[in-house]
Amino acid sequence: MKKLLTLVFACVILTGSIYAGGFLTGTQNARAMGMGHAFVGMASDASAIYFNAAGLTNTKGLKLMAGTTLIMPTVDFTGPTPLTTKSTTVAKTFTPINIYGVYGMDNGLSFGIGVYNPYGLGSEWPATWVGRALAVKTELRTFYINPTVAYQISDKLSIGAGFSYIISNVQFYRVVNIPPIPLAPGVSLPAANNVGVNLEGDGNAAYTFNLGLLFKLNNDLSLGFSYRHSAEIEFNGDLTFTGLPAKPTGFPVGHSDLFPNGTGIAKLTMPYDLRAGLSYNATEDLTLNADLQYVGWDSYKELAVDFAKNTAAWADAKTVKDWKNSLTFRLGGEYRMDALALRAGYVFDGSPIPTKTMDPSLPGADRHEFTAGVGYNLTENIRVDAAYQFISFSNEVKDSTLPFNGKYENSTNLFGFNFSFSF
Repeated sequence: MKKLLTLVFACVILTGSIYAGGFLTGTQNARAMGMGHAFVGMASDASAIYFNAAGLTNTKGLKLMAGTTLIMPTVDFTGPTPLTTKSTTVAKTFTPINIYGVYGMDNGLSFGIGVYNPYGLGSEWPATWVGRALAVKTELRTFYINPTVAYQISDKLSIGAGFSYIISNVQFYRVVNIPPIPLAPGVSLPAANNVGVNLEGDGNAAYTFNLGLLFKLNNDLSLGFSYRHSAEIEFNGDLTFTGLPAKPTGFPVGHSDLFPNGTGIAKLTMPYDLRAGLSYNATEDLTLNADLQYVGWDSYKELAVDFAKNTAAWADAKTVKDWKNSLTFRLGGEYRMDALALRAGYVFDGSPIPTKTMDPSLPGADRHEFTAGVGYNLTENIRVDAAYQFISFSNEVKDSTLPFNGKYENSTNLFGFNFSFSF
């Protein structure tokens, strides 16, 4: 039981891994989403704040952009081994946002600010499912507030930099069975079944920075680089138990003494994110993009939790994670026909999660993803973009040394929408 809050934080903070590599969401602009999120070398609108800060110099005048993504995941778990029981997550829709404002000046200087959710999401399983002791309801929210500035040094080279203030919070609920607890020879505290464990907490203020470069080799070919630094967040949570039985008559302690309400602290490092992108205007109407992304997940070596209250049944704990760095490859294109733009993309998304540290809340596998999108200029100054992405994977874990084997099957539909305004 001393590992309970460790599992709580693991499930809360990392639940987004069922939607993207690690807990990175990546859905920051429907236009880019339609092209498989391959946008670092293009970065031609206000979302350059996220994709490549140097791309802000592609904008002139005032540009505003706002949107959201509807993320509708379904995860099936069959197990534990032997594969006899199948559970499916409760239908939920998550709505990460993106808001950008940019002003580009004629002297080559551009500046702006973005607010978006690059990490997070959540999951909810039936309260009676086989893995309810690991997770029932989980959600992580992170908001990055990212002021950014860029400067066009020459016709061919632009640079950009930004600073992010990070706000985050978590919620987690699960149901556990507490076995009989020996108190003295021949004396045990009775078992307690279906005990609810709820954690809600906020991350302390955290900060990071991002950098960007954009090289325009000629009128048709550009090369972009983007780097977002890691950020360490300390989560402080209030932990409460429900359903603990009253202290039995004649016993020196009860369950509430051994499992007290209190607080817990855990630290999580958001990984560094390095990207390179190439954008090529194959014709006047057709642009092709390719991105390579390298994420430093090896910073997540362990999860350590410090409890405010420790008892004989409840103590500080550490869990080994040993995640590995991952590579993601993206391809996309946009074809323009007057006011209409058609887009398509492909993503190979590498998973950072080793099999030995995987559980039902953190399934992962390398996967192939497909996207499609459309954009339309309603007027000269207003554009609407929409995109669709499909994510799916299947991974069966058969390792006798792991406590919770089984088969994981994920199917996620994502619908992105953005409105853009020029002034």
